[in-house]
Amino acid sequence: MDKIDIIEILNNNLQELSIVENEIGMLELAKYQKIIEKIKSENIKKMEKYFEEQAKIYNQKISKYQDEIEYILKEYEKQIQNIINKYDEIYLNVFKVRQNALNNQKISIANIVTITKKMNNENLKQEEKVQMESIRIACAQKKLDYSIIVEECEARIKWCTANIEKDINEIFESKIQELEIYKDDIFQKVKRILFNKITGKGKYKRVLNKYKEESLKDIQKKSKIKSKELVYTLKGIVIQMDEAKKQILNIYDSTVNN
Repeated sequence: MDKIDIIEILNNNLQELSIVENEIGMLELAKYQKIIEKIKSENIKKMEKYFEEQAKIYNQKISKYQDEIEYILKEYEKQIQNIINKYDEIYLNVFKVRQNALNNQKISIANIVTITKKMNNENLKQEEKVQMESIRIACAQKKLDYSIIVEECEARIKWCTANIEKDINEIFESKIQELEIYKDDIFQKVKRILFNKITGKGKYKRVLNKYKEESLKDIQKKSKIKSKELVYTLKGIVIQMDEAKKQILNIYDSTVNN
């Protein structure tokens, strides 16, 4: 099998490779989205449980406070979604850059195949062969250079998946650990239940108000700060990738013209 045959096989395999890469990319995206939905759902359920358990402690029917609780949970979900949206922007931008880099690698290989075929033409002048060889080398270098972008994008995709869970858990930490735990005897338990029948309404309202005025505002503040950080992160990634592509093109032009 000569060099032309090998390159032909490689070129034919590029079509199958494109299909596989697209399937892998879609699976990665689906996995990422599944992780996000799970994190979001679990955090909201924890908050619902917190308010339910507090209602039990203060002997209150949670249905009476449904409007206030729904307001808190909607704002809580809104802030989580805000962080998710910023990570989605980073993920999708990086995903597109990686796909573009993979496509450019395949284009470089296809160009090498085309040039190699042309160079087998016996009627070519020597200077034409020299020029084509320069282009072929430049294409091979471009293929290698785009591997750096692919690797960087893959690292960023893994970073998104790992960091979003960490950030959400830090910003939207569960309040379950703050629940009052009572280990009293039966007499004290009955006494507490009777006492909470009288004072429980006011205490439970204070729980809701405290969460709205303190915890929720703290979450909003942290969410806003994290959102800005993620916006700057995305800008940095875009600048980095644009610069890398410019350098690849400069190296290509330099190799072809020297």
